[in-house]
Amino acid sequence: MKSFEEQLQITEDLVFQKTGEHLNDLQRIILHESWQETKKTYDQIAKECGYSANYIKQGVGPKLWKLLSKAFGEKVTKTNVRSAIERYILDATKVDLDPLSNPDCFVDKLGDRNPQDRGKFSRGEFSPIQPQPFELELEWPQNSVPLDSPFYIERVPYESQCDREIEKAGGFIRIKAPRQMGKSSMMNRILARAKQKGYTTGLLHFQQIEATALIDLNRLLRWFCSNLALQLGLKPNLDTFWDEDLGSKMSCTLYLEAYLLNSIKTPFILALEEVNQIIEHPDLAKEFLTLLRFWYERTKMDATWQKLRLIMVHSTEIYIPLDINQSPLNIGLRVELEPFDIYQVSDLIRRHHLDLRTEQIDQLMELVAGHPYLIRLSLYHLAKGDLSWRGLIENASTDSGIYGEVLHRNLRYLQQNSDLARAFIRVLQTDDPIELEQVEVFKLYSMGLVNLVGNQVTVSCDLYRQYFRDRLLSQLNQ
Repeated sequence: MKSFEEQLQITEDLVFQKTGEHLNDLQRIILHESWQETKKTYDQIAKECGYSANYIKQGVGPKLWKLLSKAFGEKVTKTNVRSAIERYILDATKVDLDPLSNPDCFVDKLGDRNPQDRGKFSRGEFSPIQPQPFELELEWPQNSVPLDSPFYIERVPYESQCDREIEKAGGFIRIKAPRQMGKSSMMNRILARAKQKGYTTGLLHFQQIEATALIDLNRLLRWFCSNLALQLGLKPNLDTFWDEDLGSKMSCTLYLEAYLLNSIKTPFILALEEVNQIIEHPDLAKEFLTLLRFWYERTKMDATWQKLRLIMVHSTEIYIPLDINQSPLNIGLRVELEPFDIYQVSDLIRRHHLDLRTEQIDQLMELVAGHPYLIRLSLYHLAKGDLSWRGLIENASTDSGIYGEVLHRNLRYLQQNSDLARAFIRVLQTDDPIELEQVEVFKLYSMGLVNLVGNQVTVSCDLYRQYFRDRLLSQLNQ
């Protein structure tokens, strides 16, 4: 009998042929532990891999058995998975050895064939297991990857850590990464899994707020409360709780406690997206961030407040000076998303049904350094067939290339901020890490243009070096 590694490869190939999906790392681990004679429980697997048991029991496990059932054409479970795989391989081997002696099995494995075609099989013109036709549904890369997308790459181990954090009373998660690195996609999945557990969720996106509210704390907090009430199906009733003498921060706190949290019977997961919109207004940001910390402290002593769990998402580093006891930056779980590594990129390549050579993958990684959006954009066009590999590489750093929109957006911002442009030119002119002013570092990082190396920075990828070096130099010298 074949080894587990051989059986795993056959299983993965079959799943891909039948469904167009690949098994992820955690599914492979579950499959391996379920294949053993002495099977580990979901609780044991979760503990060893750093995931919550519920995440595996309610999400990953059921999806794995559903994929395998579809691939093998029978109900596959944790209990019978080994026998299902071995039975499939044995049947395929019988077909390979004597196709004419088992015509039903031959038809099963190769699909409906004419009788005269069976002679072709014996002459080697058909392989024992033919890939089933599968039409890949491509998905235009966007700011957030849909929940049901086959192109989402799970962020291990962060997602399981986040699931455990929001199960805690007063849980607090801070997700930070440059633009289009997958923050929103990950946040949406945390919220979706929370809903599956029966939790109540809310989402406030600070790019939706009017500019005038970003210079007035009272207007900001009234927008905050009114928006949440509407999401929870409640009338805002702001004036009932707002007291000018108490001030907007205390009024907001009373509103959240006495009105919103008291109306909710389950844990309440509140996600705050694009908080960097507030960070760009230091005085306002200081008041708002200290308020978040105050709410967190209330969860330690008040049962009503213990329902609240916060997720804060931002791309700009928070450089506002805050007292250590008033800052929300030293509490809860900090998640800093990184670019995809070569294994994650290779996984995405397979999901797009592409067959790139090792040197091509290396070239792509050097060009965009695993940036999730840029990687997906590249693979989308290659899989669609409207761009050749040569065309991708030769036109990458041109205004007409597929990355043009991202390049133009960053160029416009740099052109409007000449000091920041000059700082970035310094980075482009050397291969070594260099030091910049702190605010310049944070702004360039939030744009995804630099990598942080301690207190120093380097250009994040070759694409940006090629595109910006000549353009910025020529324009600033005019």
